[in-house]
Amino acid sequence: MNIAQHLVLPLLLLLGSSVNAQELGSPTDSSTVTQEVNSSATSTPQTAAQEVEDVPAPQRSLLKSAATKDFNKALYFDQIDNGLILPPLELDYELSANGKQLRVGNVTLTEKNFFFGLMPLGKTHSQLNQVVSAADAEKMVLVMAWPEKLLSSGNLEMISRTGAVLWRTKVSQANILSWNQKLEGWRKGLLSAGVPASNLRGGIFGAQYAILNTEAAGVFANANESFRFCLSFEEGRNQSKLCSQRYAVKNTDKGLVMSKVRADKATARILVNNEDAPLKQTSPVATDVPVGFYSELSTGESYEFVSIPNKLQLMDIADTSSDKTLRIVGYDTRPLGRSIILNPDQYTKLTKLLGFEATIGDPRKFWAAAVPTSDPRIYLPGQGGGVFQQRFELSEIPRRQSRVYLSKRTPSGTYVDGIELEGRKQATSEVSSTQNSIELDQKDPGHFYWKFQAKERGQINRSYLNVNFEGKTYKSYYEIYKGFPRELSARLSAVSASGTLIFLGELAYNQWFEDILGWSNYYVSRQRWGFAAKYFQSFNQLTVDKTTGKTAPLSVLNVDLKYRFTPGLWNRDETVGALASYQNVNFDQLKAPMIGVGGFWARSMPKVIDDIFNVVELMRYPKWVDMEFIYYVKSMDSNVTLNSSMSLNFHGKVLWTDSLFGEAGFGYKRYAFTDTALNQKAELNTFYGTVGLGLNF
Repeated sequence: MNIAQHLVLPLLLLLGSSVNAQELGSPTDSSTVTQEVNSSATSTPQTAAQEVEDVPAPQRSLLKSAATKDFNKALYFDQIDNGLILPPLELDYELSANGKQLRVGNVTLTEKNFFFGLMPLGKTHSQLNQVVSAADAEKMVLVMAWPEKLLSSGNLEMISRTGAVLWRTKVSQANILSWNQKLEGWRKGLLSAGVPASNLRGGIFGAQYAILNTEAAGVFANANESFRFCLSFEEGRNQSKLCSQRYAVKNTDKGLVMSKVRADKATARILVNNEDAPLKQTSPVATDVPVGFYSELSTGESYEFVSIPNKLQLMDIADTSSDKTLRIVGYDTRPLGRSIILNPDQYTKLTKLLGFEATIGDPRKFWAAAVPTSDPRIYLPGQGGGVFQQRFELSEIPRRQSRVYLSKRTPSGTYVDGIELEGRKQATSEVSSTQNSIELDQKDPGHFYWKFQAKERGQINRSYLNVNFEGKTYKSYYEIYKGFPRELSARLSAVSASGTLIFLGELAYNQWFEDILGWSNYYVSRQRWGFAAKYFQSFNQLTVDKTTGKTAPLSVLNVDLKYRFTPGLWNRDETVGALASYQNVNFDQLKAPMIGVGGFWARSMPKVIDDIFNVVELMRYPKWVDMEFIYYVKSMDSNVTLNSSMSLNFHGKVLWTDSLFGEAGFGYKRYAFTDTALNQKAELNTFYGTVGLGLNF
């Protein structure tokens, strides 16, 4: 193959490498979710698991789902007790007989999907000169493509025949995102110029990444001998490396030219854990021990990894409307192939811009994928690379029509054991539980109430429900986090008042209620009300009369009743609310009881601030922040007149354990009133800072 052919080959390959992402259907029968698509790099015979599950219902059942508009929170089927066996994860690979194609799991590697090309930017697409300057069009660019499912990002190096690193750069996820944004800008420009969208799928628009100005980047400054491009990743014990065929560059009348180096055919081989292995094999692997794999293709490419497999975190498996497809739900490690995220982040652009994403809550990302009934399996990426196969051995498949649904207002958390959940089932099915109780609606056979068992505070609790449907019993479950309704803390405060520094000791108690005496109205009572009490006493004396030098201690009692505008758990769910406050100030002979109103805002510490605090190791724990403002509007003593008494408090906690927390705060408090009976006036404007320790229980 001559030099011109080497220049054209990468471009032709890019023209044919466009991949269109597709979406799966709705993950449940009940609601539409925002779908995030994860497309596999290369299809293989095993990827039948990627079939779309929304197909016409088979004739075996004409029953509809129990879900309705108001009951759309699905229970999961427990996989272990419903006839499912998960064999050990497997390393499944095959190197073709001619050594030119490697399959690892459901991803293939060949010289057709792993290559590098060097050419002027203007020649990477026939229309690109319309949106780039003439100077930029002449610059040499290094375009590249590789199976991203084997290695998504890492360090890109040029390595000589002797092993010397001739050049390196970092290809991070941020770099790839920036590259895709640049492509999108060019694409929009060409679309505006009238170029059909169908013409913008190949050429440079099909490249996964490119070095746009190789001369400025110094890519070939030291390329005096042949070299390979290697993309590598390393983290702890996990590492991956993907190396290309051997290339060389030389200067010509038309500029720098890069071509493949002619070489004797390499010996295709496989090593597993540093030992020779067959060219095709499926072998079980442990999930707590790194797996070593090395492969070399006859065309010169190599792929290797040392990686700990990711265990499948399976939540649910059930049949679908197609008798050829099952639906599985899991969390954390997402399978290779098409899947959808069931609980995508739904932050506004402003929230992301400010960095105000939540930092407390359930971190799990749930996904759903379809697998074929004929050969149920999925492929999972390892922690540092590689692909591992998970097969499913099924003796009984839960029926999707038997699935139970809970009310759309079912909370994600609770303070109590035995919270009552409202559910719907098929009228012909039966539900029972060995945990707490089930109460059936005598007027509606499809309606019931379930006392959810939640024993463990600070944990996500799982409670089970048995569903008997058409003679079969399926074990299903739901999960709810159980929080701590009470907290008690001791604080030390320093207060600056009228040029005097005052130290105070403080005790604080806070409690939130699941409902009001068993009444669980969504808007009025469920997880809405809270009570707080604080008492502080000064350690040193404040000056009462400067002429006589008389001093006295200061003590204040606060009792607040709070109402959340949105239900949820303290220390977990963001809320804004209103409060009513009672305050009693004691200073020498002056006693001023008063009531006030105000508001509060509480949430997990915003991510942008949390990242700053996390620089300190002691602070690398969940953090909760709140603020409140109270204006005291009325004195409860007819002899006392208020004069704009108020408080503005900012408070934060770092949750070192489920129970133990440290806290700090600052704010402004104004105590201003007149006692007409004593003919005395008090006015104290204070700025304070506080630290403390507390317990959740």
